[in-house]
Amino acid sequence: MPTLVKSPKELQQIFDACPFYDNKKAESYFMLLYGSSSKALVDELSKISFPNETFVIKDECVYSHFSAGYGNAKCNNNFFERKLKITATARNYKTMVKLLSLSAD
Repeated sequence: MPTLVKSPKELQQIFDACPFYDNKKAESYFMLLYGSSSKALVDELSKISFPNETFVIKDECVYSHFSAGYGNAKCNNNFFERKLKITATARNYKTMVKLLSLSAD
């Protein structure tokens, strides 16, 4: 099973690049990508939308917000792995905050 390793600085950069603000950011999910996907796949996926689901695809992370909750989301981690043809791992906002806290100097 592959392991994703990020430095504290890289984690902080990913966290800081979250495009959502305030409560939406605090309820967001970070789908950390194990590599880069092709621009064509990203462009195609960016055309898809579902009610109550918002996502932004960046090089290292897919930032997602689900107003109806992650458990009901169509755009979950498996969805992005299939569509982008890349391995990913999802973490919620609270877990990202904890990872940053644990990795601080």
